[in-house]
Amino acid sequence: MNIDWLTLYLALIPVVLLLASTTLSQRTDRSLSEVERNMGKGGVFLHPLAHLLPATKIPTWQRHLQRAIILWLWLCLTLAIAQPVQRGTKLPDLPPERDILLLVDVSISMTLTDYALDGQKRSRMDVLKTLLQDFANRLQGERLGMIVFAENPYLLVPLTRDPTLVQRQLQRLTPTLAGRVSAVGDAITLALKEAGKQPQRKPIFVLFTDADESIGRVDPEAAASLAAESKIPLYTIAIGSTAATMEGDTGGLAYQPVNLALLQTLSKRTGATTYQAGDAQAVEQALADITRQHQNVAEQIPRYEQQPLYHWLLLAGLLPLMLWQLWQRRANT
Repeated sequence: MNIDWLTLYLALIPVVLLLASTTLSQRTDRSLSEVERNMGKGGVFLHPLAHLLPATKIPTWQRHLQRAIILWLWLCLTLAIAQPVQRGTKLPDLPPERDILLLVDVSISMTLTDYALDGQKRSRMDVLKTLLQDFANRLQGERLGMIVFAENPYLLVPLTRDPTLVQRQLQRLTPTLAGRVSAVGDAITLALKEAGKQPQRKPIFVLFTDADESIGRVDPEAAASLAAESKIPLYTIAIGSTAATMEGDTGGLAYQPVNLALLQTLSKRTGATTYQAGDAQAVEQALADITRQHQNVAEQIPRYEQQPLYHWLLLAGLLPLMLWQLWQRRANT
């Protein structure tokens, strides 16, 4: 039988507790001995409830048996906490996958309502969320991650095979989550830093932004050049209108159209493409290009079926104790 221990390190906790308990017990015994010696000089004082203690002395064999049962229970609990599992048949290896890192703009300009759906004005952020939900839904089987940025970039979701996690985090996106203005170069730099954690894998960057200009510490074109040197494609999806003016209320914000030329320059430098969000066609085209990218070999750590065994250890430890308690109760009646 092949047995694996999932949390073997946790078995140290009972050992540490046993050592601490033994040390404390020895100190208590020494203190009681000193008290008894002192009391021997001036008389014996008993606790008011001392008469409730059993007058008959417990036989030696019962004390040894009780101690053995407690020790056996402690041993079983120690082994159970280490979570033993029986290893079954080997599971199939994971299929090849792509690492896709989404760079999402959450600057203040995402509140502008220059989209219309069913006759209703829609903000850029609403359109972006819809676009990202659709994008993430269609990328089943890939590893997804998400960086949000405005004045500062933050890693919101590390690369994961759980698309549900990405979709849940998408619901949390709000404008100004990371500041007011867009720092595209800083976001690309953070994405490159994340990609550097696993240099053997080549991710794909997808930038969603409405930036008209980049305000940050790193020039976007310089960051794109670094991505090109690392052979990482940077797809860009422009959010918002490219019109010079905007009709209607801007909510007090200065309207600026998305800088499509800048996004095209960034994508072209890495051998990728720029799309303009407005309908599902942009997502379709982006997905078609991404699916042509090279797939990374998935981490092939051997995986096996696992059958938990800890409940048998709990039963083996508690059953003798229960029988002992029942026998004692019956003997005392």
